[in-house]
Order: sequence, then C-alpha cells, then structure tokens
Amino acid sequence: MALVTLSELLAQPAAASFMRGVLASGRFGNAYLLHGPPGVGKGTAALAFARALLCERAGGRREQAPAGAVALDDSCGTCNACIKTRSMQHPDLKFAFPVSGEERELDESIGEVHADMRSDPLHVFSYDKAASIRLSITRELLRELAFQPYEAPRRVVVMRDADRMREDQYSALLKSIEEPGAATVWVLTTSRLARLPATIRSRCQRVRLAAIGEATVREFLIERAAVDEKSARMLAALTGGNLARALELRGVNAVEQRDKALALLTPALANEPMATWKAAQGFMNFGRTGRETLRRAIEFHMLWLRDLLRTQVGAPRELLVHRDRENEIRRQAALVSPAELRRRLLVLEEALRAIEGNVTPELALFSAMTRVAGARVGEHQWPPHATARWDY
Repeated sequence: MALVTLSELLAQPAAASFMRGVLASGRFGNAYLLHGPPGVGKGTAALAFARALLCERAGGRREQAPAGAVALDDSCGTCNACIKTRSMQHPDLKFAFPVSGEERELDESIGEVHADMRSDPLHVFSYDKAASIRLSITRELLRELAFQPYEAPRRVVVMRDADRMREDQYSALLKSIEEPGAATVWVLTTSRLARLPATIRSRCQRVRLAAIGEATVREFLIERAAVDEKSARMLAALTGGNLARALELRGVNAVEQRDKALALLTPALANEPMATWKAAQGFMNFGRTGRETLRRAIEFHMLWLRDLLRTQVGAPRELLVHRDRENEIRRQAALVSPAELRRRLLVLEEALRAIEGNVTPELALFSAMTRVAGARVGEHQWPPHATARWDY
C-alpha cells in the first residue's frame, strides 16, 4: 500500500477535496467513514487523511506550527510526524485491520503486514473470508483511548474494513465513536456499507470514493507497476476498475490465462460433453486450483462477449480488450445475435454467483460452458426475468 498524501490520491478528486477542506477548517468530526467499491483506495485515503491530521504543519496541528508558518491542508511529508507515519511508527496512529490465524500468532501476523507495507509501496491487503478485526485488538484500542496522546494533540484510529467485526464489538465501539473527546478521531473504511450497523453509520461523516476507470487503472499498471501494455489492458478490463485486484494479479500471465479460459468453450460448441468435462477438470487441476482461478476464467468469457457486443455496434478497435484476436471477434460477432449474447452473459453471471456458494468448481465450470454453448433443448429460451435460474 502506497503511503501518499491527499493530493496524490488516484482518481478521487471529490473525496480528496472534502478531506483537505476539513483540514483547512481546523474543525474535525468524531468519526469519518470512507466507503465505495472495493479496490479504489479507501485504505490509502484513510491513511493519507490520518497522516495529515498528525502532520506538524497541516490543519490538524496548526497550533503547534512554527511562528509564521503557513498551515497546510495536506501532510507536508518532511516533518518528524510525517516521517514516523510513513513508516507506520507514529505512537498516535493506530491502524487496525482484519487478520486470520491463531490468536497466539496475532502480533506476528500484524508485524508481517506492517513490514510488507514498509517494503512494498504497492502492497495489497488480501485475506480469506474468515479474517476479522479481533476482539483483543478493539479492547486494546479502547484501553489506549482512555489516556492522552503521546506526541500529537490528538490520536487517529484508522480501522480498515470495519464491517469485519462481531456485533458485540460494534456495541463496545459505539460510545467511543459517538463521544471520542477532542483527543481522538476515528477513520473507518468499508466496501460493504450495508453490513455496518446503522448506529455506527449514523455517527460518522461519510466520504464516498468513486470507481476508477479502466483507462486510469491501465495507465497506473504500465507506469507504476511495470506491467506490459497488453496485460495491463486485459487486467484493467478484467478487474473492472478494482486497482487493488489488478495489482494482486499483475504477476499472472493474463494473456495465457485468457487463452486457456476461452479454449474451454471449444469442446462445448462441438457438442462433446465428455471432452468438456475433462477440459473443466484439467483447468481446475482436479480440484487443486482455487476458486479465484475459476472466477477469472468466467470473467474472461464475459469480456469476450463484451467485445462481441461492442463490435456489433461499431466500436473502434481501441475499445476491444482482446484486440490481438480482432479477426476472430469480428467473425463471431457476425454470427451471433445481441439477444443470444445477452443470454450467455446471464448464464455467466449466474455461474459467478454459484461460485460463492457450496458448488463444486469443476461442475460449475462444466455447467457454464455447456449452457453458454446452448447444446440443450430450451437453452435459448428467455427466462421470465433477469434473475431467474436455469436448471442444471
């Protein structure tokens, strides 16, 4: 995760302007809730806001600025406080985030994450479904909030993915967020706003971060992450503006993965169910490949169908994700109707939902490819509405 200033936030002018306005005013709320789509930089923005609140020259500490100094609306990056926050070692910056694993290994796990953040400016947070902000972490935070800050006029608590807590933790935090006193500012982030209790949401000033465009993600991958142009274009489209996921996948050969995924449809189109089943098993490495690989395979097919639709409406070549296979795209686009393309997209969307449930990955992939190929009677019929389920 890059520790940047508010002015350096990627494609978030409205959110950055709001937070800089707060700093310029010198008046701060009890708590701020940064929310928006996943992977758009909410954690980065929260830490940038916290750094500015602790900066010796910014609005958060203007009363301690040297005589004659101009108060800033962003962190200066050069004072002692900024140097400490850059390495996540400021005593008044508390950073809580979901972790997984045994409780006895909690300190070691948190230390490893901090070390990764210091060593890799493009570090991406990733954790399994069971990861959560532990009760011991919130208890320790609440104990510290009973004391005065060490160095700064106020303590800043950044809680990443605050929706990953137990109900009793929200109850414990509620009073502290509602009445933290002049010495504490809470900054929460979430990609799942509805999962936060209404009591927490209502006590925070909300700051919405917007989705990032594919072109911005592509340029970032090329210029900052050293990804080649073809892979960057494909990753930007595959992740749909989720920069964090694009960075996480930058080590994957996107073109090779795309070709393997699209090849799965060949036996299905030839009406060879046994070959389709064997191809699905081989792609999933007989159950040893994770569901993320399956999700990427289905998303590659959805991007292919999107290129077919764009070709049918006369979109230029520059808008095609798979432009290296342009001839094949134009040939297929001339043979398939828009209605059929939409039906296939609905099938793939249902397959993505099935992945989140308790469905065998190989079976989900086999079913999706067979139904996209339309090999069964009634497969081309429209459902009563867009959310109807087809039988397997």
